[in-house]
Amino acid sequence: MVSYKKYMYLIGALGFGLLFLCIPKFGPGEILNAKYTIFLLLMTIAELQTLKVNNDHFNIEFCFVYSAIFIFGVVPTALMKAICTLGCQIYIRFKNGYDDAAERIIFNVGQYIISFFSAVGIYFYAKQRYAWGHPLYEMTLQGAAIIIYFMINNLLVQCLFALKYHRPVFKNFYKFLAQNFPSYLLSVPFGVTAVIMYRNDGFLQTLLVLSVYIAVVYIYILYLNVNNTNRELAALYNMSVTITSILDVEKVMDIVLDSIQNIAPWDSACLYVYQNGWLVPAIYEGYSDEYFNKLKLKPGQEVAGFSFFTKGQIINNCHKYPKLREMSICPPNAKSLIAVPFVINKELIGGIVLTCRKNNVYRQKHLTLLWILASQAAVAMKNAQLFSRTTQRAICDGLTGLYNYAYLYSELERQMESVKTTGGFFSLIMIDVDRFKTYNDMYGHIIGDTILKNLAGILKKNVRDKDIIGRYGGEEFLIILPGIQAFDAVKIAERIRGVIENTPLARVGNKNIYITISAGIASYPTDAQTVEDLVNKADRAMIFGAKQKGRNKVVMFRPNMNLDN
Repeated sequence: MVSYKKYMYLIGALGFGLLFLCIPKFGPGEILNAKYTIFLLLMTIAELQTLKVNNDHFNIEFCFVYSAIFIFGVVPTALMKAICTLGCQIYIRFKNGYDDAAERIIFNVGQYIISFFSAVGIYFYAKQRYAWGHPLYEMTLQGAAIIIYFMINNLLVQCLFALKYHRPVFKNFYKFLAQNFPSYLLSVPFGVTAVIMYRNDGFLQTLLVLSVYIAVVYIYILYLNVNNTNRELAALYNMSVTITSILDVEKVMDIVLDSIQNIAPWDSACLYVYQNGWLVPAIYEGYSDEYFNKLKLKPGQEVAGFSFFTKGQIINNCHKYPKLREMSICPPNAKSLIAVPFVINKELIGGIVLTCRKNNVYRQKHLTLLWILASQAAVAMKNAQLFSRTTQRAICDGLTGLYNYAYLYSELERQMESVKTTGGFFSLIMIDVDRFKTYNDMYGHIIGDTILKNLAGILKKNVRDKDIIGRYGGEEFLIILPGIQAFDAVKIAERIRGVIENTPLARVGNKNIYITISAGIASYPTDAQTVEDLVNKADRAMIFGAKQKGRNKVVMFRPNMNLDN
């Protein structure tokens, strides 16, 4: 099978060959005089002034092709179109930095020449073969020639896509036709008008009207650019107003990611946060790599020669740097990348990375807008983090990091309300370290604190994520088990007791320090109807059922348990 690059060269060669073959047939016409040069310049400007509305592209360059045939002749028009396309493609391709810029330029010139001479040849053949002077016949021939030009032009492009992306030729052919056809519908009336004016009023009047049109299009493009800028600035303003009142880090990140959609184009986006010396992905879209969420970057770490999150970075031709894909920084099909850090007072908070499947998408404008967004996001994320830490200090025990007494009581009340509303049950385990004062007296309070911190770690590892663990006071701990009945809570507490008994929780010299615990269990609503009563019964089960029966035991509250001794 022919490669797509060979196909590009082949179309280019056929196009130029066809141009030279047609010169003797149609004659040289008017070439390279002042009138011709001015018209060529206007055609080039018209081709560069493409309007993008949704997924459709509009320009009126075909108006110049159509009218040039009647003003200058067939060969001069073909040569004019070739020069115009060559100049425009050189400008566009090198501006966008395509890898196959030369092949694309050659293909586009050849593609237009083949389409042009195919349509013109059929037009003149039909006109000579079936001579009929009626205006309707002339309009029909011209309309047929325009459709042939349009169809061949798009078919050649679809063949290129089929070879390049290994897909059927007609997979998106009709959709492609629908996107491009409006330009021709707009161009033909303008072309007809230009020809009529040229025949009635001369070249200068025609030139004046076309120049006015180009100016109007240019002004409209400026309007669209200003409108886009206003939309981008509005998105920044709305984001800054919204996130200043939000003190939840995840919500801030969601708003930032949503706002970016109105600032820069992207196919994949990732917001990184700085944690424990690493930048790690927090939220992301467009990444399918299952290992992506394990990615970690050191601030300033170089990947493929690029240093991320030390400054704003734009990278084109991402597909040329395999390391970027290996580390999952950008998806395999990404060609453009932009990265901006979130920094406040020289402190790195995180960063954002956007990628796009198109090459050379990101400009200095996008970098500037993302810097503004990043500065706002950094302040909001820092405030949210500070609020989160302050909140944690208010509800957590300073030594163990577990929830404190106040939070445990509020959580017990919340669990009871939930059970009253939706039904169900939950259990409470109260744990006390056996003879803890002895350890403090023998080894000192520092060792005692170490025992408590390590005990808290064991408790967290041996319960579910939705279970609530807290330090009730001193060496006493509470575990709230939603949806767990008392008998099952006994099994959980027994497992924890066994792990603690066999795990050293401190070390003095060469000696490992082991402890034991006693635990009491009560369940709601079976054993109590209020928070105080539930805690009291778990405490009594622990004291009278475990402590007084030899310690290192787990005991469930029973109605006939002696609460007076």
